[in-house]
Amino acid sequence: MASEHPPQGLSPDDPAEALRAELLAVKQASGLSYARLGARTHYAKSSWERWINGKQFPPRAAVESLAEALEQDPERLLALWERADGARTDEAGTDETGTDGVRTDGVPVPADGSEDARSDEDGEDGTEAGAPASLRQRSAGRRRLLLVGALCLLGAAVSVAAVLVTDGDSHGTPAASPKPSAAAGSAEPPTPKCKAEGCSGKSPVTTNCALDGQTLALTRNKNMVIELRYSKACAAAWGRITYASKSAIVDADNSAGVSFATPVHWGNDVYSPMVSVTGRMTAWACGTLPKGGARECTRHMPVPSSH
Repeated sequence: MASEHPPQGLSPDDPAEALRAELLAVKQASGLSYARLGARTHYAKSSWERWINGKQFPPRAAVESLAEALEQDPERLLALWERADGARTDEAGTDETGTDGVRTDGVPVPADGSEDARSDEDGEDGTEAGAPASLRQRSAGRRRLLLVGALCLLGAAVSVAAVLVTDGDSHGTPAASPKPSAAAGSAEPPTPKCKAEGCSGKSPVTTNCALDGQTLALTRNKNMVIELRYSKACAAAWGRITYASKSAIVDADNSAGVSFATPVHWGNDVYSPMVSVTGRMTAWACGTLPKGGARECTRHMPVPSSH
């Protein structure tokens, strides 16, 4: 019988794992590669790979930058970060960069203090590749300030006839004209394309349901991590597996007897089609190992409270 409770060592109450899983889900829902994610947030792709895969704990500024770049709710992501950071306070001290990954001169740096967050080795600002780390970090900070200033001036100059330019990662959503009160260059978030039963069997990404997705429960089947994801806007849930092998299967189920499954075709992760979750219904996600291997499931979860 499939387990309805996370095995020992992994729980929805594990703050660090919950933060990692949410960062992974946000990244996957955006459809961005690590390189594109780094370009949008001004943190290196290698840093995001370490943070999202749980190799290192991310700085607060990076999480905030991710939320802003992908139009996510910053309070939700930062609340997960605060909880995870509080849990690790007794186990790790702070270094010269501080727990937020920000130097005393205000320059964001990766959690490991490395210089891979910028391409300073190319000498784009005239700084020699062998210059001290602090000098190169200050140079990177000055470039960011100049870039922000230039973008602000550009936004003011074209605010009368603003044109929203996308980079192909908007999931096919047409560009929207900014409201008069909105800042130059901003746009309304994409509207969900289905609701409840209308989402049944559909992709959470192409319907824009993944944009407000949150992890309700997670568990593990050996090395495979299983997540139950939920969209309040769409009143629907789906399953996701990561660190999985080819032909492993994820399925999403609800208490009305609806179930959808998807195998891993390539890579090591995949998400299932959605099932509706309304009223007193519950939903859960399961992951099955390849070749008829063991099947494990998350807890059966009701519709989250709105408070």
